[in-house]
Amino acid sequence: MKCNIIQDLLPSYIDGVCSKETASEVETHIKDCVQCNKTMQMMQQPTQYIVEPNVEEAKEPFKRINKKRRIQVIAASLLTFLIMIISYQVVQNVGVVNQFFFPMAHGIVNITDDGEEWKSLNFNEENYLIYDRVFWKKSIVNSGSESIDSGSEMESDILIRVKDINGKVVVDDIQVKSGKSVKLDGLKKNEKYFFEIKAPQGRYFINAI
Repeated sequence: MKCNIIQDLLPSYIDGVCSKETASEVETHIKDCVQCNKTMQMMQQPTQYIVEPNVEEAKEPFKRINKKRRIQVIAASLLTFLIMIISYQVVQNVGVVNQFFFPMAHGIVNITDDGEEWKSLNFNEENYLIYDRVFWKKSIVNSGSESIDSGSEMESDILIRVKDINGKVVVDDIQVKSGKSVKLDGLKKNEKYFFEIKAPQGRYFINAI
């Protein structure tokens, strides 16, 4: 028999469903035919099936990773929020910390006449002010004023000037409106400055920030 006929018969032969005569013919042929013998051996190899991957099982590790990542992000956010709250409370309620980050000096001056003389302005009971922290804004705030006699509130602008330790005027005639602030340019860190005020008669509340 020709090889093409034998190869057509090989599936039946391998499955054992052909007749004895056909089986005998096939066996006789493949003893002498190397090609058909090789074809039969290949056909006798067990079929390897490709197993379809389980999509859900494949996703599972990534789900665990994503869940873990979400937990980490939430935990980090909560921790950051707690740190911010604690820091805010510390800054607001601990005087030393508050004064470090938000330095402020308070001054009160009573002007009993309407003269044109400059009056010394003391801050925190000192006749000078030192900008000894990096967080100073170097500004003066006219926080308010009131009548000395009646104590009633009033609005009045003031004039401020600043001298250095040698008595030289370094900031001259700066007007500060009631309820407003003015930045004092040119003042240096860790140097003593002496403030003076000129204003109508009254009690003035001045803040240095």
